[in-house]
Amino acid sequence: MQRILLGTTQSVVSYPRVLRDDVMRLSGVPTSATARRVGQVSRDSETAYVAASIDALSTTTQGAHQEGDQSITLAGAVAIVAGRRYLITDAVHGRTLVVEATKTGTASEMWLAEPLLANVANGSAVQGLEVSVALTASQTSEPGPGYVLFRATVDGILTEWDEAFRVVRRITSIALTTTTLQHLYPVVRRLASSTDTTLEESIGAAWQAMVSPWLAAIGILDEDVITDDVLIPVHAAAVVLHLARQWPAADVAYVERLQVAYDQTKATTKDRVDLAIRSQLEATPDPPSPGNEAKQKIRVTR
Repeated sequence: MQRILLGTTQSVVSYPRVLRDDVMRLSGVPTSATARRVGQVSRDSETAYVAASIDALSTTTQGAHQEGDQSITLAGAVAIVAGRRYLITDAVHGRTLVVEATKTGTASEMWLAEPLLANVANGSAVQGLEVSVALTASQTSEPGPGYVLFRATVDGILTEWDEAFRVVRRITSIALTTTTLQHLYPVVRRLASSTDTTLEESIGAAWQAMVSPWLAAIGILDEDVITDDVLIPVHAAAVVLHLARQWPAADVAYVERLQVAYDQTKATTKDRVDLAIRSQLEATPDPPSPGNEAKQKIRVTR
């Protein structure tokens, strides 16, 4: 679920729902997109649809590409955004593929999150798929869940779908850097994929697959983390363990030692008093109100 910072005009991004049901069925990019904000917010009264933005990237492949290729060469340099999905329409067979980029920048080569599922001919169209709409400050004035209802024409058919989000007080940033990770675990460069030259993919994957779910499991929303730096040790341990589990040459005993180290780091991090806002609030009693002093209690949660 996307997180939107309280009181900002951030955009909610989405893709037509057909992409999630059957990727190969999609044969065109969304057009004429509109959206409206709805959801569980007390002052949410927007009923009119407003224009939504569609990723305008449009280019073609340069040269033929084979099934299994990890990147595609484009006819010219274009602005590519990591995490975005793009539609490839084969110039010969008309077959469509949805791919996800892994590196941001203006370039003529697009690196892919997954290898190509089929051959792609020279001159095949590559187009943007992302649909987005900017929220207003009044629409993000209260923390809590909400969603945007999107409409767009896809393959000549009017399609409607929703995208959930949550307005939060704070958005946690990933404090772990490549330099710090390599300092703590020099072996990480050997474990990482040869295409992950900056280790950003490994750092992001470990956060999504291990750190964020762990915080949720112990009852902490990541936006309630007081200082991002507190999570550096557990995040670094998670990256190395995540990579070692996938490394074919990794010894079982070595992976087990990394697991023990990761579990110990989690326990140490959980016990830190500066980890999250919630633990401090729960350990602080409310001021007693007149006539209600005997009912006041202090609840400490670990």
